[in-house]
Amino acid sequence: MKSRDVNKQKLLVVDDEPDNLDLLYRTFHREFKVLRAENGPAALDILNHEGDVAVIISDQRMPMMSGTEFLSLTATQYPDIIRIILTGYTDVEDLVEAINSGKVFKYVTKPWDDEELKRVVRQAADTHSVLKARTQDLRQTLRRESLLNAVTNTIRSALSYRQILQTIVETVAQMFEVSCGVLHPFQEGHIENEGFVYCRDTAHTAHAIPYLSQTVWQLDRVEVIQDAILDDRIQSHPARQQAYQVLDIRSSLIVPLVCQQELMAVLALHQCGEVRQWQDDEVELISMVSDQAALALSQAHAYEQVRALAKREALINTITTAIDRVLTPKKFSRRSRSSWVRLCMSMAARCRCGRREIVLCNWWGCMTPTWEMMS
Repeated sequence: MKSRDVNKQKLLVVDDEPDNLDLLYRTFHREFKVLRAENGPAALDILNHEGDVAVIISDQRMPMMSGTEFLSLTATQYPDIIRIILTGYTDVEDLVEAINSGKVFKYVTKPWDDEELKRVVRQAADTHSVLKARTQDLRQTLRRESLLNAVTNTIRSALSYRQILQTIVETVAQMFEVSCGVLHPFQEGHIENEGFVYCRDTAHTAHAIPYLSQTVWQLDRVEVIQDAILDDRIQSHPARQQAYQVLDIRSSLIVPLVCQQELMAVLALHQCGEVRQWQDDEVELISMVSDQAALALSQAHAYEQVRALAKREALINTITTAIDRVLTPKKFSRRSRSSWVRLCMSMAARCRCGRREIVLCNWWGCMTPTWEMMS
């Protein structure tokens, strides 16, 4: 009986007459999980412990608290519950006020007709189901928009590519309330060694970093791990399995950040200590967030490349201008030669890394014949 009641909607009946409570229970116990209370305060205690009650049927004339008073309190604390009132008296003013204020869905006169009351209660239960579904959709929408706005605003406030990477993993991990997370950028199809880490318990961050790096891999869609102990993607990979065991990771979301078909980074969100059943709306939400994060990463990376190129061009222009100034006289004096040597030594000191050294060597090679000819 109890296992079948789990899937039933909850119906709370409130009446100070035990016979009426028994009658209402016998009428509805096959369709609903029926809860009974003999007065308003007792009913409020039941609501406080049970929660998620779909429909309330309350008598109007009760000691300690009237039906309309009780239902008014429930309307404030439990606005999603559908409320029905039973009355054997002509309390017109109270009933009209309660109905007009939205605190009562319907009223039924006593003695009631069983079939009529069943019809009203079923209608109330259907209304509750629709309202509950719409409320959940609205909450999910608000949560999605809130997360997207938070991620977008936080990313925009970051100053550099590396700051954006750290900001993404921290913001998303905190929004999804996971135990830890790690983000590894990809460049030219290869994972970079440096990872960006978030741990709810910051004292464990240093210990977790080397293991978290083993929990990301190259992929092209979100992968959901409900229980790592039973998942072949974890158990068939020794290093990955060890990392999950050491950190006690039980559930994960592994998320690729892809922009224009290019894998920018991989984000892993982990729940430690207990299994977490990822919901479809969470997977959908993380997919939307990953698109925004990948776009931000792509733009930040391109911006830093442009800045590096601009600095290199500025250095080249500076060197070219200096060379032109030295080579302007048609003949070199001993002093000019000394200046030329100091310039080249200065350029060598300023250009000791990467492509700039190649550019300098090219220029030095081109200038050598001219120097020898004028010697």
